[in-house]
Amino acid sequence: MGCSIDLRNDSRPAREPYGHRDRFSTIPAVVDEVAWRALPSICETPPSESQIVAARWRSLEARTEEAEAETAADFHVMGIALRSMNVRIASAGKTVLDGVVAAGTFNVTPPSVPAHGIFRGAYDVIHLFVPNTLIAECDDNMLGHRARISYTGIEPGRDAIVEWLGRALLEANNVDSYSERMYVDSLSMAIVARLWSLARRTVADARPDVRALPRWRLRRAIDYVESRLAEPISLAEVASATGLTRMHFAAGFRAATGLRPHEYLLRRRIERSQEMLMTTDMTLVNVARAVGFQTQSHYSNVFRRFVGQPPRAWLQSQCGEKSTCP
Repeated sequence: MGCSIDLRNDSRPAREPYGHRDRFSTIPAVVDEVAWRALPSICETPPSESQIVAARWRSLEARTEEAEAETAADFHVMGIALRSMNVRIASAGKTVLDGVVAAGTFNVTPPSVPAHGIFRGAYDVIHLFVPNTLIAECDDNMLGHRARISYTGIEPGRDAIVEWLGRALLEANNVDSYSERMYVDSLSMAIVARLWSLARRTVADARPDVRALPRWRLRRAIDYVESRLAEPISLAEVASATGLTRMHFAAGFRAATGLRPHEYLLRRRIERSQEMLMTTDMTLVNVARAVGFQTQSHYSNVFRRFVGQPPRAWLQSQCGEKSTCP
């Protein structure tokens, strides 16, 4: 169920209309974070106490990076992975994510909680800074239910809808300035509502538990895939590398990552191709072959399904954000 906010008896000052041109209209709708989980300095005082701020933390560099942050006292931070990446995230000293996470993986950190992150290679995350006032309004409109989203933070998980909404947010900077605030607010609220819905699922609605792959088996499977992205790979081969049958491996892999093995393989091929497009001058057909696609057309179709744009258009959009491009 989504969050609805009744403003009929709201005594707070009225918000500016969406088309209003104020000092925030020149600020990108989704800004790059200078520091991990740091509310962008240009947005430290949002124009509305119920406005969600979106920021992006990303790097294509193949190196290990550590970061620390403490959630602001008046915000929850919702993070959504936009690519597969190897991370360790600890919240209040407790590890909440460790290992390879798939695109669409999310986690929520309550206010005033210290967090520590280790990023082992490339990463791309969108963070939503959600005001506590907005969380409280959602609580008050959930038909009398008071299971707050801020109890200790939603358990990390993966959701395809959350991933899709997060990627859609990235297009906000391409929306005209008179509409971008409405665009960002609508998608951000949709993400909050979706996470709320996931948090409120009852045990009766949950699927029977399937044991996730042990970390060492998952690591073996991932290493096998990473070393053979340019080659044909069958489910039986990856399962054999972990010492399991195809059925047990597929179920355990999905429980551990939230993805079917074939979907994970396709994602990693596309992500590797993105790195190659950004760092080499290889043609599209050569990139496609280098990551295991037999034809450029198949590669382009899969690329568009995961990224939302064909390879050439995506590369042009990235070149527009960077000062240089191969």
